[in-house]
Amino acid sequence: MSADTVRFALFAEVFAALAHPKRLEIIHYLGEGQHTAGELTELTGLSKANVSQHLSILKARGLVHCDKCGTFCHYRLTSPEVLQTCEIVRHLILEQMDLTVASRQKLAAVVPLRKESS
Repeated sequence: MSADTVRFALFAEVFAALAHPKRLEIIHYLGEGQHTAGELTELTGLSKANVSQHLSILKARGLVHCDKCGTFCHYRLTSPEVLQTCEIVRHLILEQMDLTVASRQKLAAVVPLRKESS
């Protein structure tokens, strides 16, 4: 397997971890500061088991780190670049939405080829 193949496979794994709305929500809350799984359960409305599954995926992809403190695990983002990546994608989405709205407005301004009968 070539180095490029490995590199792109790793990229795909990270993007796959980011491809779930609830994992993005967890990243959002961790961007505000560290939280326990219990706190994330309350914030997201998910079950503790479901939060743990999502955190496990984020940890496996190196996006989230767990600091053990007694019986609690405090989760935090591994890097502020995780949030920066999400912000870049948000800007791309907003640009696409703007282009879609602009295209619809242009289409709406086009005079129909034949008049509709009234």
